[in-house]
Amino acid sequence: MRAGTLDRRIQLQQQGAGSSFDPESGDWATTRTVYAERMSPEGGERFIGTQRIAEGRVVYRIYYNADITPLWRLRDRAEVWKIEAVLPGNGRNQETILDCSRVNPTDASG
Repeated sequence: MRAGTLDRRIQLQQQGAGSSFDPESGDWATTRTVYAERMSPEGGERFIGTQRIAEGRVVYRIYYNADITPLWRLRDRAEVWKIEAVLPGNGRNQETILDCSRVNPTDASG
């Protein structure tokens, strides 16, 4: 993977524990900040490996990271993205692909 294409600093975030009444009320905290390449799918759909990526989503490519899950989200400048799927890149543990959908700005607290 060419490091020169990783031209964005994004924050990977996890949600903290919420209350017993609302488990999803926890605050989001940045777990790490990494370099990424933002790749916007073109057309109606796109395939990365065997996974279909729907239109309207954004794909980020980062250095390999095995512990990211779809329970995380990422922040790219002022935009917040929900991680829908975490995909292996080239199969050699060199990169991770994050298939993301936009979070409603009013729901993007934290």
